[in-house]
Amino acid sequence: MAYNTGDSLELIRDSAAANKSKIYADATSNVKTENAIVHLRWATEEISVCIPNTHPFIKQGPKGPVSFCHNGGVARGDALSSLIDPDLMAELDGDTDSEQYFAAFLTQLRLHNNDIVAAYCELVKNLDPIRYTSINALIMTEDELVIVCQHKPENRSPELEADYYDLFWKTENGTTTAWSSGVRAADKDVNELKNGTLLHINSKTGEVKVHEIR
Repeated sequence: MAYNTGDSLELIRDSAAANKSKIYADATSNVKTENAIVHLRWATEEISVCIPNTHPFIKQGPKGPVSFCHNGGVARGDALSSLIDPDLMAELDGDTDSEQYFAAFLTQLRLHNNDIVAAYCELVKNLDPIRYTSINALIMTEDELVIVCQHKPENRSPELEADYYDLFWKTENGTTTAWSSGVRAADKDVNELKNGTLLHINSKTGEVKVHEIR
């Protein structure tokens, strides 16, 4: 979990399974915040289950800290590495494609003066030649919450349900939440975040907008 205290972004991670983790139980029961992102990692690759590989990640962006988590897979290699500024590449802590994808996003964020929508529009173009299943992401800064829905159904593993990368959101009583398929029971009064779009929440004003990113 990453959450906003009002003064900073804080991070809580554990490499144990969530249903066995006291850290996770304490965090979800006791943390009080207006803004947070939560990620349960399903380690689908042969990558170590350890804290450096555990989402969310927090890194320094152009105008402050950025927290990030990812659901999907992006092919690692020279093509992905070429999208990352050298200093960000040198600062990678773990082995995941997700952290490299995050670094590629931060590189674009630098180039687009901290404009997340513009950064993603360019990043999606740059990643298109690279094989990926999904670059769905949750992003939080001190002022923004962003949910990205961008995946390639043709690359989804046949072992996964057809709705595996679907995302949904809802505003109720002034609070906006977003989640992946399977997290909540079916609810007819929700919005589906369509593939190729980005949900932007201004955490200061509560304003919610959906943007096309392709």
